[in-house]
Amino acid sequence: MAPVAEAGRILAAGIGELVVSADPGDVLVAYGLGSCVALAAWDPTKKLAGLAHFMLPAGPLAEPPAKFVDSGLVAFLAAFEQAGGTPRRAHLKAAGGAAMLAIVATSMEIGKRNAAALESALGARGLRLRAHDLGGKSGRTVQLEPATGRLLVKSVTNVSVL
Repeated sequence: MAPVAEAGRILAAGIGELVVSADPGDVLVAYGLGSCVALAAWDPTKKLAGLAHFMLPAGPLAEPPAKFVDSGLVAFLAAFEQAGGTPRRAHLKAAGGAAMLAIVATSMEIGKRNAAALESALGARGLRLRAHDLGGKSGRTVQLEPATGRLLVKSVTNVSVL
């Protein structure tokens, strides 16, 4: 499979961070998603892309702004709109939410809770995912192209395009 982009900037959304770009040469990346969940938003009219890297399902608005799904989604959608995107028009895709360790998977299920919190928070705003790669036991890295909205999801065992 061809790399997402040969030129341009790599804009990384670290844990709890979000990035937004309309530059067709940029690539938005969230590395090492284990139980964390990444939400990609792409506005096909504006060719605007946004990527958030949520760590936990719920908590107060904090720094970094996308640390929690519930409060961080508000910050992410606001940043997406401020850059010119329209959330209702956006193609929303998500990846992550893995159960990385058996002991954690049975006791806290953070990945599962993150995925459920994201779908619930989107639904409360009248939004839904167009595609997702959630759950499982493998960590993932995602790459989002502002020019096309293509979301490349890489894990140890699989590469897929959403």
